[in-house]
Amino acid sequence: MKYQNLHSRRARYGRLTVSLTADLDLIGHDFESIPIFCGTFRGNSHTICGVELTAAGSVQGLFRYLTPEAVVKGLHVKGRVAPEGSQATVGGIAGENAGRIEACSFTGAVAGGEQVGGIAGCNTVTGVIENCRMSGTVQGRHFAGGIVGEN
Repeated sequence: MKYQNLHSRRARYGRLTVSLTADLDLIGHDFESIPIFCGTFRGNSHTICGVELTAAGSVQGLFRYLTPEAVVKGLHVKGRVAPEGSQATVGGIAGENAGRIEACSFTGAVAGGEQVGGIAGCNTVTGVIENCRMSGTVQGRHFAGGIVGEN
C-alpha cells in the first residue's frame, strides 16, 4: 500500500508527528495494528476506513498501545475490531491508552472478552479521552463500554 496520504516528520527532540492529508481506505490491504505509538498523530478530520482486525491476540485496536507521550486527535476510524483468541483489551482506536485521544470517532463494531470499548479497551491512569464518540456496536463479557471498557 502506498502511503502518499500520510506525512510524517521528526519534530524537535526526535518526537514523531504524523499528519493525514486525505482519507485512507484499507479495504483489500493487509493491515495489522500499529504496535506502539508515542508521537502525535493528527487526523486533520480525515477518515481511515476498512479497518479489519480479527487476528488472534489481546490489546487490539488501530493502535495497540498509546504511550503517555502519545496524542491522537481529529481522527475518524471505520471498521471492525473483533480478535480471536484471548480477546482482552480491545478498542476501536486503541487497545490500551496511556496518552491523549481528542476529537476522534469510531464507527463500526468492536467485540472482545474483557476491557472492550468503542474508543479504547483500557484507559490507564495517565490516559485522557476527550470529545470522542462511537457509533455502532460494542460487545464484551466483562468491562465493556461505548467509549472505554475499563477506565
